[in-house]
Amino acid sequence: MLTARPRLHYVTSIFAATALLGGCSTLSSPQPDLEVSGDALYRERMLLPSNSRLEVSLQDVSRADAPAILLDKIVRDDIATPPYPFSFKVPASKLQPGHTYTVSARITHDDSLMFITDTQYRVLAGEKDTDLMLIMVRVNDRAAAPQMDDSAKAPLQNTYWKLTSLNGTAIEATKGQREAHLILKQDNRVQGFAGCNQFMGEFKQEGKQLSFGPIAGTLRACIPGLEYERSFLQLLQNQVNWSIDGEQLKLSNPEQNIQATFKAVYLK
Repeated sequence: MLTARPRLHYVTSIFAATALLGGCSTLSSPQPDLEVSGDALYRERMLLPSNSRLEVSLQDVSRADAPAILLDKIVRDDIATPPYPFSFKVPASKLQPGHTYTVSARITHDDSLMFITDTQYRVLAGEKDTDLMLIMVRVNDRAAAPQMDDSAKAPLQNTYWKLTSLNGTAIEATKGQREAHLILKQDNRVQGFAGCNQFMGEFKQEGKQLSFGPIAGTLRACIPGLEYERSFLQLLQNQVNWSIDGEQLKLSNPEQNIQATFKAVYLK
């Protein structure tokens, strides 16, 4: 009986400490770090001129009546073909509760702007976003660049595949909304955006068949009009047949019924 007392006291202390910590947690929570990584790319099938520069910036844009505050910037000179990977980690000491943070990208050549993101890519402290895709749009033609052969057949892997139809219904993103897409990488990893949430996982290619899984993703709620996300993600739970015609990827079921079509918006 005497030997049982220390054990009982130890367990009681654990519960007491847990209750105390639980009460304290309601008073304040530490501000988490902000971690984000991903790729920046453009849709045009073109090669950049030499000495082109990429800038990816992480900013605090909380005040509409004041310039954005730069938290961190990545600069890469003499870039070649996209995608261009980036990664940020900002300690909690540099963040403010309730503030809004965004990531943007731009490409310049001889101080002339060529490409820039035209959509706000918001990131949240405490949510480790590891597959953010920054899409840059072309600004002008001042820096001429050679075009790629339009007759080329897009490869299955390392191509940005934009979702264009799902179960016979056309899919089109509204202005300012990220488009649904997927990218099949050479290391048998798949990543993309389903309409509301990013997803990532693994895939296996066997001839003209693709199988996916396991697939993981973020858990943000969908806004009205984006209910197709569930069907898109469900498609990635099954084995599908694939075929490519020019720049169009088709995924079909074993009965050869087309379930989804995609358009190549960038060729690696």
